[in-house]
Amino acid sequence: MPGADQIRSAVMGYVDSFNQKDRAKFLSVLADDVRQIDPVGSTPNVGRPALAAFWDKLYEQSERIEFRVVDLVVTGDEAALVFHITQVATGSSAEIDGIDVFQVDDGGRIKLIKGYSDQDHVKLRGGG
Repeated sequence: MPGADQIRSAVMGYVDSFNQKDRAKFLSVLADDVRQIDPVGSTPNVGRPALAAFWDKLYEQSERIEFRVVDLVVTGDEAALVFHITQVATGSSAEIDGIDVFQVDDGGRIKLIKGYSDQDHVKLRGGG
């Protein structure tokens, strides 16, 4: 089982990759067989190539993403991350509050990401 420091490092690497707009860093914290269900209930993205496509699509729609950690709780091989994201595009932005739950493998890489947010936690600003 990964240690708490490994889990924190993987999750913070994930967060930092968005703040730094660093695709390579994003992919480096993910296990080869990573699964992302974001939001929970949607069709999962499976594997690094699928997460790379997720990243590319996200940054086609965004100039920058400010990802702020509100709280991070680590237990077992998982972490729950309470976050606030500002997603900025030309002339508009979105403020998103939510929770991501991560499961980390023995090598310290993220193998599962589950995203929780709903329309009550998304605020759109500006034009489109």
